[in-house]
Amino acid sequence: MKNFNIPKILQRPTPLLRRLSGALALTILGTSAGNAIASCEYTINNDWGSGFVASVQVSNDTAQAVSSWQVQWQYSGDNRLVHHWSSELSGNNPYVASNADWNGTLQPGQTAEFGFQGTASGIVEIPQLTGSLCDGGSSSSGGSSSSSSSSSSSSSSSGSSGGTSSSSSSSSGSSSSGSSSGASAENLYSLASFPIGVAVSAGNENRSFLSLPEKQVSIAQHFSQLTAGNIMKMSYLHPQENTYDFANADQLVDWAETSGIGIHGHTFIWHSDYQVPNWMKNYSGDFQAMLNTHVTTIAEHFAGRVDSWDVVNEAIDENQSSCYRNSLFYQRAGSDYLSEAFFAADAADPGAELYYNDYDTEGGNGNKLNCLLQIVDGLLADGVPIDGVGFQMHVQIDWPSTSQMRTAFQAIVDRGLKVKITELDVPVNNPYASTPFPQHTSYTPEVAALQKARYKAIVATYMDVVPPQQRGGITVWGLWDGDSWLLDFNSRQGVDDWPLLFNGPADGPYEEKAALNGVAEALLGQ
Repeated sequence: MKNFNIPKILQRPTPLLRRLSGALALTILGTSAGNAIASCEYTINNDWGSGFVASVQVSNDTAQAVSSWQVQWQYSGDNRLVHHWSSELSGNNPYVASNADWNGTLQPGQTAEFGFQGTASGIVEIPQLTGSLCDGGSSSSGGSSSSSSSSSSSSSSSGSSGGTSSSSSSSSGSSSSGSSSGASAENLYSLASFPIGVAVSAGNENRSFLSLPEKQVSIAQHFSQLTAGNIMKMSYLHPQENTYDFANADQLVDWAETSGIGIHGHTFIWHSDYQVPNWMKNYSGDFQAMLNTHVTTIAEHFAGRVDSWDVVNEAIDENQSSCYRNSLFYQRAGSDYLSEAFFAADAADPGAELYYNDYDTEGGNGNKLNCLLQIVDGLLADGVPIDGVGFQMHVQIDWPSTSQMRTAFQAIVDRGLKVKITELDVPVNNPYASTPFPQHTSYTPEVAALQKARYKAIVATYMDVVPPQQRGGITVWGLWDGDSWLLDFNSRQGVDDWPLLFNGPADGPYEEKAALNGVAEALLGQ
């Protein structure tokens, strides 16, 4: 069975889950001499009738560290598992989950979490849990065992504890086991309880990952969520007023579903001239009604197959007193187009998480962050169903500071919303710096170490500031350096750069860079 981190775990609770959270929140304890020594908690994170996503938390309630754990369970009906993450899983009902090599050691009071996706036929079971730590068995002091059961709650707290260090050693980009120079990840996504994503080219785009088998190998190995770089934008999906073209996007979503990988949709509405279809620019009818139909039709088409959406992308212009970009949408429908889009998307697919997405908002105390907060506060005051904010994070190697990122993330956390890093890349050359551009003309070990430290600091800041239940995920904007949009962006034309997590031959196999190890170390809190 292949390991996959299924990001549907982060969807908003279904009505069934909300009922279960109150009725079945039972923690089962093993006992020794009257004292609780362990707890194992089973949570249904999402239930859609024909399938489910669940997780198990294993806590060490002893006074001593444990070095391994094991959990066993069996479904009485036809529930069966199809994917799993963050554990070693064996069996086929009954199932046995053992710790992965990175989460077996639990200090007193620490918790490990693992998860899985399964199939069902209308009834999603909550099985009884048994196992070495659940029973208070062999993993620590060898206390006497007792029976265990299951539990469910609507929130999933968990996973990696956030680290705060931004220092880094210059480890090799290799992921081979036995590297002593830093963390390496056999499966990067397995180190997180939230989606670890990558943007891809697909459809008829140049270097579509669907035509490059080596890309598919690296993506399936390390990522649990895909974002279409272009083919789920407006002009691709809705080229004519009465014509929607879902063929290429469906092919992408089909591949992701078959591979056990989630989808983050990007995007219903974006102002960029080349992405607004000509018919929409010339539309003479009720513009807001047309826009609502556009959002509704796309959301309904992908309902249940897409985990989350960037509902509106880049609506802010911090130089305008209104804070809104003077886009076609603002001109024709006013600021209400933003809230209307969220209401339409939520009605069409209540299970998808809905984000507002923008760039340069991570700069800390700047006008753009202030505008973001002004707009978000207005949406919340009006009861708009927004779940989170996407920070694109097209950052520089030396800008913004992690303290500025911390301020921006914290502001969204304080509003009770999820924080998602949606388009992360870290070029090593900064065209806006005071030093001559480019600063680096080759990817030396020193440059690799610098970039690793930057990636690590960004992810560590995210882990430290954003509570587990508000982590929407982290997506890198591309797989291989040579495909990065930055190579063709403005003054970067003709200048080499290496902004992503993989290098190597154009058609693969792709080589993991030190930057990937930096992400892994931050996820592990190292």
